[in-house]
Amino acid sequence: MPRSARLLAAGLLPLLACGALAPAAVAQGPRPTAPGTTGPAAKAPAPRPPGPATPDPAFEAARAAFEARPEAERRAVQDALVWAGNYTSVVTGTFGRRTYEAIGAWQTMSGTAATGILDEPARAALLAAGEAARRAARFTVAPDAATGVVIGVPERLLSKRSRLSGGTRWQSPDGRITLDTKASPPGESDLDALFAQNSAATPDRKVTYSLKRPDFTVVTGETTAGKFYIRHAAGPAGIRGFTLAYDKASAREMDRLVIAIANSFVPFPGEAPPAAPAAGPTARATVGPTTVPAAGPAAATGLVVGPRRIVAVLPGSCATLRRGP
Repeated sequence: MPRSARLLAAGLLPLLACGALAPAAVAQGPRPTAPGTTGPAAKAPAPRPPGPATPDPAFEAARAAFEARPEAERRAVQDALVWAGNYTSVVTGTFGRRTYEAIGAWQTMSGTAATGILDEPARAALLAAGEAARRAARFTVAPDAATGVVIGVPERLLSKRSRLSGGTRWQSPDGRITLDTKASPPGESDLDALFAQNSAATPDRKVTYSLKRPDFTVVTGETTAGKFYIRHAAGPAGIRGFTLAYDKASAREMDRLVIAIANSFVPFPGEAPPAAPAAGPTARATVGPTTVPAAGPAAATGLVVGPRRIVAVLPGSCATLRRGP
């Protein structure tokens, strides 16, 4: 056997004994160019990463004006925007693109310029409109004795009330709108199983949004004739939640009320409620745990067997050769 072949075999035997061989490309410098030929074409320079987005002066001015107000006033503005039908998110008192656009939409509806900044007369008009809509719906936020949750109920629409096993039902006189609360003691129900059941799609049932976190879930969707919103939360006292279902004929009003009901929901009074979107986008978006790989220096063991080719032992085998500085 030629000396070079014996050396190659001797180098490969320890690698074969370790197992986990994997071919990989490795840069060995430029390849030799045959006489009379030109070298490889130069690579085009890598594109520069995009720079930071240019700040929007109008948005930043609206943010500064909004955040200058006390938190209670900021929340009141967002809640009024919900009742006006312009804001479809959680009432948190923080300013973002949805709040900015909702204020602009309200200003357009009011016949004023959509600046995103509310002066005192506009703020007062918005709060008054929101309160009027809330009173018209007879929206009452109160504890539910059957479950222990706090929830808002539009009693003008849901005037019928009855007791369920482990919960309460509010319903419209014609039965087309139903709000159910439900509580399960620890160990009786499982949040993962409930989420799997509620987020299952069928030919007659489409899920438009789903969100799963360790302590709560949200699922929204549509059936042939109606729409639904389901939320559950898990805590030391068990699982508590509610389901709201309504026909599409009432969607114009109920789509707004869904946001108000979801924002009012407190599954475990006395504890900080988990933050969740009041309503989701039309596309389904299931959120699960994210795994982040551990950081550390790259390492490999291998033997060069040809130009730009290496046989390497994957990390975790019997030997590791670290790349020098």
